[in-house]
Amino acid sequence: MKKILLVRPPRYIWSPVNESDNFLMPLGLPCLASALRKHLPEIEIKIIDCPPLKIGWKKLASMVKEEEPDIIGAGEEALYHHEAVKLFKIAKDFNPKVITIGGGHFFSWMQEYSLERFPIDYIVRFEGEDTIVDLVKTLKEGKGVENVKGISYKSNGQIKNNPLRPLIENLDDLPLPAWDLMPVRSYSPFGYLWPKAATLESGRGCIGHCTFCSLWTFWGEHGKGDNQLKVIQRYRKKSPGRVLEEIDILYNKYGRRFLHIADPTWNTDPKWVEEICDGILKRKLKNLHWWAYLRADFLIRDEKAGLLKKMVKAGLNHPLIGVERLNDKDLKNLDKKNYSQSVIKEAFAILKNKYPQVCRQGTLITCLHDETRESMLELPKYAQELGIDGLLFHPVAPVPGTLLYEEAKAKGWLEVDDFKEYDWCTPVWSSETLSRKELAMLNVEVSRKFYLAKPFFVIKKLFSRSTHTRRVYRWFLMSLIPVLLTQLKDKIMGLYKKDNLICGYLRLTKPKWYDS
Repeated sequence: MKKILLVRPPRYIWSPVNESDNFLMPLGLPCLASALRKHLPEIEIKIIDCPPLKIGWKKLASMVKEEEPDIIGAGEEALYHHEAVKLFKIAKDFNPKVITIGGGHFFSWMQEYSLERFPIDYIVRFEGEDTIVDLVKTLKEGKGVENVKGISYKSNGQIKNNPLRPLIENLDDLPLPAWDLMPVRSYSPFGYLWPKAATLESGRGCIGHCTFCSLWTFWGEHGKGDNQLKVIQRYRKKSPGRVLEEIDILYNKYGRRFLHIADPTWNTDPKWVEEICDGILKRKLKNLHWWAYLRADFLIRDEKAGLLKKMVKAGLNHPLIGVERLNDKDLKNLDKKNYSQSVIKEAFAILKNKYPQVCRQGTLITCLHDETRESMLELPKYAQELGIDGLLFHPVAPVPGTLLYEEAKAKGWLEVDDFKEYDWCTPVWSSETLSRKELAMLNVEVSRKFYLAKPFFVIKKLFSRSTHTRRVYRWFLMSLIPVLLTQLKDKIMGLYKKDNLICGYLRLTKPKWYDS
């Protein structure tokens, strides 16, 4: 065994976002590569990340043939799982003996579904570093894999699910990501949302338990708990020193000036956050800015303690808060703990009144199973009252690995069985009072109501004193024109009359290089 190839295949792009902002650096590939390189230095590890380099399927196929890997691996979410499957088919066509390994959110939860249908030899389930090293070592030595924890595979036509592997308790024990194998400078080179960005993982998991989210279930403690997924939420953090070490490398060696912190809830531990902010300020990293996912109740706590001010001073200029819904009943049903309308309003008021230089972004979930036209039309007005700068209305997509998916499957709510449609853009069920078509059209309507309600507010933001806010609103403006043209085209072509409606301007589109 001489070579392992890890790949992120070509994929469609989210049309409202320019290509530069569509493809941030994936975290899984360099983390797996660094673990393999540390423990199996005799094996060549190579990464091909197609989207930022605009490598289409034709070129990728020739690269796979030329590289002649012994193992090829890819990990995907539901939306893009079929792209990984296409990669595995191509690899097997060139060399039937090549070993294919799937991982990531979709394959981890849908292991039996995937092994039955796709040319996948092994699935590495959930956290992958220790598992893939163990698996590759075992295969290299020609031993049986029955003792490798954390994998699923077929043996004599039967699917085998080995016991799951315990979590890595100390994330500092992991080697630094293999950024040298990634095209780091090709990510978001001119992006409006994340210019010259790098993705940063300072921890794994979440303390939340939201029914629609698969992040806490993926990084949680599996095989335990009393819910149908048998998982307990966990949030493991790297030490402040390790986080700052990674920031130093991305800033000084790779020239990254914007960090997209991937942790689902970054501001959980105020002492830990403050140590990182102090380290950034001590280093005087000029023009360093960052994005973070923050909880509203913790933001209020941090403001009272003076920590939020320090976070902004250290470079936080784009916090995103999961607003999700207007009323407390919906928040409770989604299991958004310690959230209420009053808490969300207070958090956004703090950002608006005390930190106008910060771009305030929020998310709202639409098309719930008990959704009505009235409940949907309340959302844009609520978002305007909050003073949100950037907002997207996401039709809920209960993907595998979420409590909501388990509920929907048990109750027969799902109307779509093609997982690539589960994209947070397209309704996959009807509500109790509205069809999928009505929900999709209504989602376009509420988006239009939000963005067109205050044109002078948008113009004012285009001339904001904040460089980042100006840049974000340019993106809004540039996105608005194709949105309106797409809606007009859909109406002319009669797309809204089709039963398999794709949700207007949020549809995924094929980039020009996809087939090249």
